[in-house]
Amino acid sequence: MSWIPFVRVAGVAYLGFMVFSSGPLLFRVVLGAVAAVVVLTCHRWQAFALFASPFLIQLLVYDRQRVLSPAVTGRTVDVTGPRDWELAWFGIPAGQGEVTPPEWFQSHTSPVLDVVCGLTYLGFMYGFVLLAAWWRFREKRTDAQVVMWSLLALHLIGYTLHFLHPTAPPWYVMDYGTGPAVLTAPPDAAGGLRFDELLGVHWFSGQYRASSSVFGALPSLHVGQTFLAALFATQYRSLRVLAWSFFGLVLLASVYLNHHYVVDGIAGMAIAGLVFAAVVYLTRLRRRAPASGPASTS
Repeated sequence: MSWIPFVRVAGVAYLGFMVFSSGPLLFRVVLGAVAAVVVLTCHRWQAFALFASPFLIQLLVYDRQRVLSPAVTGRTVDVTGPRDWELAWFGIPAGQGEVTPPEWFQSHTSPVLDVVCGLTYLGFMYGFVLLAAWWRFREKRTDAQVVMWSLLALHLIGYTLHFLHPTAPPWYVMDYGTGPAVLTAPPDAAGGLRFDELLGVHWFSGQYRASSSVFGALPSLHVGQTFLAALFATQYRSLRVLAWSFFGLVLLASVYLNHHYVVDGIAGMAIAGLVFAAVVYLTRLRRRAPASGPASTS
């Protein structure tokens, strides 16, 4: 089966959508340009077109959450649940009782961690795509195409859970308390603002100003995605130290920057593990299919 017609139709539809879409102009221009490249070169660069397609679909779904987010107003936002789990499992003794790890870190910051965690957290998507591209194009592993489709599956599951059970991030609880959710609360870069102030930039504030959802903390897709990359690195026996180090830094950054509880990360890891296991299982079934088919007769 050729995927080229599908890629062309999806690309043309995406380009048309971008023309009438709302949202940050730079976001639309960049994604529209990438989609145009895919459409125009998919015959010559079929491997690239197939590699990029899941990523484009994921970004499109992410962008559309700004349309779906108002529907959250009809659902109960879980403000205290993740924090209660965090205190029960990872509570840290403090002067006025136990605090969560994100709360503890906000009074134990350092410029070095601000820079390291900020760069790591901002680059989580780039790191994943570069790892996947290395396996697919540098090592020429055709089976590495599933890495990008796994990324899409992880995010679709995560976005669905965010919509069905919206949860408040730790920065929201520190700013607004544990009462009924303030549904009009704007997105916040939280600890990322220290990074911006330290370097004199607006990377975090600019990115999170355009965030499509405030109440999508659990599961953490930052952590889940980098954990997924580490699992594939282990399977491929390639870039394992780099992938696992990257995952560890993103996990630390998600908590240090006050964006996620540890339990958010664990939930993201659990979903990533399920996606990885499903992909491995389906891949093995596909490889065995020819051998298990009926024997040919003369």
